[in-house]
Amino acid sequence: MMIRDPIHDINESLTVVEGPSGDGGEKNRGYIVGKDSFAIINTGKRGTIETDFQEAIFNKGKDVKDVKYIFLTHAYPDIMGGVYKLKKLFPNAQVAIHEKLKGVMEDPKGELRAINFKFSRKERLYFAVKKDPFDDLDKFKPDIYFKDGDKFDIGDTKIMVVNFDGTSSGHSMFFSTAERTMFTGDALNIYPALPSSYIIDYTGNYKRWFKNIEFLEKAKISVLCPAHDGYQEARHVSPYIRDVKESFMQFESQLLMAMTEQKFLTRDELIERVHASQGIVWYHPYMMMAPKVNMEAHLNKLIDEKKVQKNEKSDPFTYTYIGPKDEI
Repeated sequence: MMIRDPIHDINESLTVVEGPSGDGGEKNRGYIVGKDSFAIINTGKRGTIETDFQEAIFNKGKDVKDVKYIFLTHAYPDIMGGVYKLKKLFPNAQVAIHEKLKGVMEDPKGELRAINFKFSRKERLYFAVKKDPFDDLDKFKPDIYFKDGDKFDIGDTKIMVVNFDGTSSGHSMFFSTAERTMFTGDALNIYPALPSSYIIDYTGNYKRWFKNIEFLEKAKISVLCPAHDGYQEARHVSPYIRDVKESFMQFESQLLMAMTEQKFLTRDELIERVHASQGIVWYHPYMMMAPKVNMEAHLNKLIDEKKVQKNEKSDPFTYTYIGPKDEI
């Protein structure tokens, strides 16, 4: 039996703390930045890697008091589920999240369900039997609500906030000047094993996501640290970003192709056709969370670009391709 080592140093000022694999093979990672004083970026799921962060700090010959910040890219259970225990383990650390998420932090269970995913009655019944991932979140008051462009000093490095609302409202990335490292949270995902497995929730925006990906393509990044996939260094950074962008474009191309084969298709019919053609298979609980929000994010982008029309008089709504044929 292989023993999992959750702690791995990327370099002198950057450490990965890795959680166990989920059902689909995805990892839930947190990071530690700094040499003498430290910031933790994302916490993983509740009850998984909290004590590993403490061990990693001790391995550096430092103490819990040396952790100054716990930065959260957004408020999902696999990103901030461990924050409650980490706050106890590192009493001097200030928890920081984007100011757009202030309302969510007042009631993360209710707000995330109601605003970000909007479960139907049937889906709520499903989660009454199966564990709801949002059950791992309780009301929590961060110490700091930051905004885009804010900077934080951590010993030999500075951390700058880059707001990235593409995947969800208030989602942020963090750029560390040491080693020119970008912590992308859920902005870039290639998991479980398929490039097109990702979530853009109802507060997110695919059009904005695409512009932000173009920003990442141009940025001078030496180390790229996603929340779920493996970190990338040096010459591997640009190809990784390009692969993620390409996976989104392939999804959209397949979506448009389906709409040329049949003029009127519902959202659920489009999900079935596109997922079948691309081999996308979601697992619990994401099979109830991801497909609808992702498809609507794509459709809203295409509607804004006047390539797709939403037929609101039909029940349920259907969608029709109206763009130029050479776009497909």
